[in-house]
Amino acid sequence: MNTKNDRTLHFHFRSKPLSILALLFLISSFSYDAFAQAGAGITVRVTDQQGAIVPRAAVTLFTRDDRVRIKTLTDEAGKCSFEQLSPGEYLIEAEAAGFASSATEVLRVERNATATIDIPLPIASVNERVTVTAQGTVQPVDEVSKAVSVVSQQEIDQRDETAISEALRTVPGLRVQQLGGPGSFTSIKTRGLRNEDTAILIDGLRFRDAAAPQGDGSGFLEDLIVTDVSRVEVLRGSGSSLYGSNAIGGVINLVTDEGGGAFHGNLLAEGGGLGMFRGRAQVAGGARNDSIVYSAGFSQLNVTRGVDGDDEARNSSGQGRVLFRLTPTTTLLGRIYAANSRVQLNNSPEGIGNLPPTGIIEAIALSPEELSGYEAGVSTSMLNVGAATFIPAANDPDNLRKANFFSGAVIFSQRPTEAFGYSLSYQGLATNRTGINGPLGVGFQPFGGTEQSDFDARVHTLSARLDVRAGRANFITGGYEFENENFRNLSFQVNPADNSTVDVTQRSHALFVQDQMRLLEDRLQISLAFRTQFFSLQQPTFTPAASAPYSGLVFQSPPTAYTGDGSIAYMFRSSGTKLRAHVGNGYRAPSLFERFGTFFGSFGYSTYGDPRLRPDRSIAVDGGIDQTFFRNRVRASATYFYTRLQQVIIFDFSGAIDPATDPFGRFGGYRNTNGGIARGVELSVTATPTRTLNVSASYTYTKSLQRTPQVAGVLRSLVIPDHQFSLVATQRFGRRVMVNFDLAASSNYLAPIFDPNTFSSRAYRFRGLAKADLGGSYTLPFGESRSLRFFGYLDNLFDREYFESGFRTPGLTGRAGAAFSF
Repeated sequence: MNTKNDRTLHFHFRSKPLSILALLFLISSFSYDAFAQAGAGITVRVTDQQGAIVPRAAVTLFTRDDRVRIKTLTDEAGKCSFEQLSPGEYLIEAEAAGFASSATEVLRVERNATATIDIPLPIASVNERVTVTAQGTVQPVDEVSKAVSVVSQQEIDQRDETAISEALRTVPGLRVQQLGGPGSFTSIKTRGLRNEDTAILIDGLRFRDAAAPQGDGSGFLEDLIVTDVSRVEVLRGSGSSLYGSNAIGGVINLVTDEGGGAFHGNLLAEGGGLGMFRGRAQVAGGARNDSIVYSAGFSQLNVTRGVDGDDEARNSSGQGRVLFRLTPTTTLLGRIYAANSRVQLNNSPEGIGNLPPTGIIEAIALSPEELSGYEAGVSTSMLNVGAATFIPAANDPDNLRKANFFSGAVIFSQRPTEAFGYSLSYQGLATNRTGINGPLGVGFQPFGGTEQSDFDARVHTLSARLDVRAGRANFITGGYEFENENFRNLSFQVNPADNSTVDVTQRSHALFVQDQMRLLEDRLQISLAFRTQFFSLQQPTFTPAASAPYSGLVFQSPPTAYTGDGSIAYMFRSSGTKLRAHVGNGYRAPSLFERFGTFFGSFGYSTYGDPRLRPDRSIAVDGGIDQTFFRNRVRASATYFYTRLQQVIIFDFSGAIDPATDPFGRFGGYRNTNGGIARGVELSVTATPTRTLNVSASYTYTKSLQRTPQVAGVLRSLVIPDHQFSLVATQRFGRRVMVNFDLAASSNYLAPIFDPNTFSSRAYRFRGLAKADLGGSYTLPFGESRSLRFFGYLDNLFDREYFESGFRTPGLTGRAGAAFSF
């Protein structure tokens, strides 16, 4: 057992899956020479619209099954080559500084043949990107039949985003909320749904915290800082049939940089307001004619002051991958992503003043001067409250959160024939969160010492996947997935006699299948998917065992999950119009905490969980149109969405749980209830009016209601504004100067604030966000392959004061730095 002073990260890999992969590795290595003679090749020449060569253009090669993903640079003649390829179909895209990215080219190569292709780069055009997340396979934009957005590394760097969540503020349908400054708690809600309804993926594999209250990854969103990411893909709409639990509303997929080509990299350092310093190093390249392809990154974020001068935050992250192309048909991929963070926490906001007994309360913050007095120990009755209705998050000097995670994956893939391929993968995921709170600070604090709670989780996932190309029209994928998850909660109280532990394990087995059909010369795209998942719950262990809850019970596993998904798209190439529709049902299994959550103290066990909980279920539908104008200089999209939460799990102390009839004697806790509905419209437009100006804008209207009020008397979903708008404009002046402006705005929204007078949460109406950022950069080239970029940014340009659910956010701040590329 881990003790309070033993915080070593324990992570045990199962030997059997790795032994199988090692054996396959050796078998494939022995056959390398024989296969090397049978490899195909592709030579790419990149030009501009007049046919002039473009040196140092980035060219990326994809296979349909995402088995091979390689990026390389063109030489001085504008050419690059990909060698030792298996016969089949490949997707190729190119981009270069000063040009728009190319349209995705689809090229087929035969065995022992070399194909040559010229790719012209447009001067002004909307960037096109291939996506993986929509169907779990690589698709060009014209084939995608679902609502998908892509945020590229180039866009992230142009806006100098530190966190992945900040880069997603401009994506339609997403509500991104950060409760304070850098490193503070962050949530993402998709299409008016809850935090736990958005699944997080790393290179297509689930990232979640099995010890979280809802078993999702939202508790680590603030720890996902920009490190070695190639792009972030966002699927809006049900994704449970492809990605399992927590994908009711959508999916966010972080794609690690591909690597490949000559050795290259980037070093970045910046600092500024809030006592912020950030450093990042990235390298990538390839060896042996890109038979070994790699990328790696390390980033460090350090905030010494934060919003109130005492909100320290630190984060160290590492991310990378290496791909071995053992033969033209066989690959072995290894990937890691790890982070370690520490952040100072504040108290939660609470109500103050003469509040109306019912109804919605207008959010008016206590003045900074009076807040300082309150933090110094002045009682609320002695404060000059005025018209204030809530106390912003007060400083708590000895309250902090420590967290770390490690995600490692190994994937072996082979394509024995052009029509058949398979892969075996293993992912090990360890997450650890520690909450530490001492006696300092105002409000309720531990008496006489420090309390600590550790939440540790391990998730092992083993999967086997195969794909079959049935003729030209059908691409069928299917497979099996095994998952073992373990949750441990170690609680250390001021009185050691009150220490306790909870240890719970669950296993699951899933079968899945999908058929993608390309008909009518690829103008018609149809996709059908199905997934079923079976669960097996192990006997939980509680310490101390005396009077432990749930004793003598026979535990039933969650019901089997059955999810289906269908999408269709038709492309009118002559007009650049695509019509699409998507329908699917969603599923979220009860988390281990929801089933067995407890607290142990001097009065014994307090029970919150219910082992009998049924899963969350939903059904969602959306339809839309994508349209290009003016020779692909403008792309517009409109989508209507509707999601019905048929059944959900809530945490309830309203009195609906009667201790006289509840088998666990609970006064409150987790229970099932009816869900709600969320519907709305997403609009977006991307344009390149000139070769040097890129503009994108999005608008989302959301109407989200709950059948069971989250706060007494309020059916409107909390934290979800009806209207959201974003605008990003990037102007380049020559090849060296760039200016970037982005704006995020929303209407007002409701959020819960604790009322100490009624000992319950009340609904407060907060003013919406209106945040503008302005930045610029100057690039100094040193030859063809090296450059030094100086940049500076102003955040919250208009110095607007606003609160996210009662937490003060940063005002006008500045930062500046430099990045060296080689």
